[in-house]
Amino acid sequence: MEFQIAHNRKYSKEHVWYQEKDDRLHIGISDFLAEDLGEILRVILRQAENEIDEEENMFSIWTSDEKLTFPCPFSGMIEEVNGEVEINPELVNESPYDLGWIMIITPHELDMENLLDADEYVEYLAEL
Repeated sequence: MEFQIAHNRKYSKEHVWYQEKDDRLHIGISDFLAEDLGEILRVILRQAENEIDEEENMFSIWTSDEKLTFPCPFSGMIEEVNGEVEINPELVNESPYDLGWIMIITPHELDMENLLDADEYVEYLAEL
């Protein structure tokens, strides 16, 4: 399996990436997960301009085999969602770090200590 890692982001062990820009976090799934899942059939997003609590579901991804949900590692405000991935879920497969981003959240308190930098994420993937 071939995949890329973007080095200007943090990663969770659930294969979600977080990129900090102007006190907001841009969020998507890693290329590793996109490749591992195969064809993504549906992306289900929450509504923008709503609060989200820690551990609450941020978004869901459906494939022909499974439905995955992704918990939020912090509480915050959902500022924006990428409605384009609901219409064209293949964007998540084709461009997970660019056009296939999922949402933007402004966290109430940003603690990125539990997230992995790119090198740590590569090490984590090697252990799987």
